[in-house]
Amino acid sequence: MCMLTIGRMTAGFTFGFKVIRELSKSGIVLLVLISVLAGYLIGQPSELPLDARALSRMGTTLLGILFLASGSSALNQLQEYKIDALMPRTASRPIPSGRMSPHAVFVFVGLTLFFGLMTLWKLSPSLFYLGGVAVFFYNGLYTLWWKKNWAYAAVPGAIPGAIPVLMGYTSAQGQVFHPAGIYLFLVLFFWQMPHFWVLALRYRKDYESGGFPTLPVSYGLNVTVRQIVFWCLAYLGVALMAPLFLQVRWIYLVPALLMSLKVIQELWGFVKTPESQKWLHFFLWVNLSLVAYLGFAALDLWSGFLAIPHFTR
Repeated sequence: MCMLTIGRMTAGFTFGFKVIRELSKSGIVLLVLISVLAGYLIGQPSELPLDARALSRMGTTLLGILFLASGSSALNQLQEYKIDALMPRTASRPIPSGRMSPHAVFVFVGLTLFFGLMTLWKLSPSLFYLGGVAVFFYNGLYTLWWKKNWAYAAVPGAIPGAIPVLMGYTSAQGQVFHPAGIYLFLVLFFWQMPHFWVLALRYRKDYESGGFPTLPVSYGLNVTVRQIVFWCLAYLGVALMAPLFLQVRWIYLVPALLMSLKVIQELWGFVKTPESQKWLHFFLWVNLSLVAYLGFAALDLWSGFLAIPHFTR
């Protein structure tokens, strides 16, 4: 009897945890945290060891942004649950599927946003304001206005998605408008257009059912593909400009160049047959490239601390 009770409790916890993961869009939140971690490591002076204080600050930064990103994602679902019910891709989300009530989600949003912002405030007012701006842009301007009325909403909508890496950098460096931090922001900014518009093209009928005038819905296949090509090449170009803003050399440049060539190869395959499974290959490689650019930049900057030899130019 005791084992049965424990089993039911465990199953309930697993189910509840699964719903919370879906509500907070855990995949997106994970990518946000990766960008924050990379921003922090790039912003942290590599000649200084990651002592207990620096590690504690890094962990607290990640925790604050975890709460903030989870709350913002849940708020987005609360704002759009009636529309989500109309689209097959989103109809199974916690609110439209009936697994969570709007009231329960409202409580979750309030708690996570409060704890996230308060955690960031304790670290730095700059982080608090950056986090507040990100939520305002995403849940205010983008969700309530741009997304519903503008085919190119993804462009200004990329601003809140690029802020987390700047927050990570600012937490370590202490400067919001440092050129290196702004550069990292731009890498994340340009990445989001090919990332989102490929998905929008794949789920064009869903967005049309939901009444969202995304680029594929408003202008069709050819215009969307041309825009993806333009923004993807711009993204790769910005990524390869890293030595102008960061003190990186071959440890970054060699894999970054190889990764860029691979993304171009996948882009070309997608352009030739945009409505085939090539879209998924391109989508995955674009996402992997972002992790690679950020990861190898951090590795290069910490190469001296990690005793990795640097060759002269």
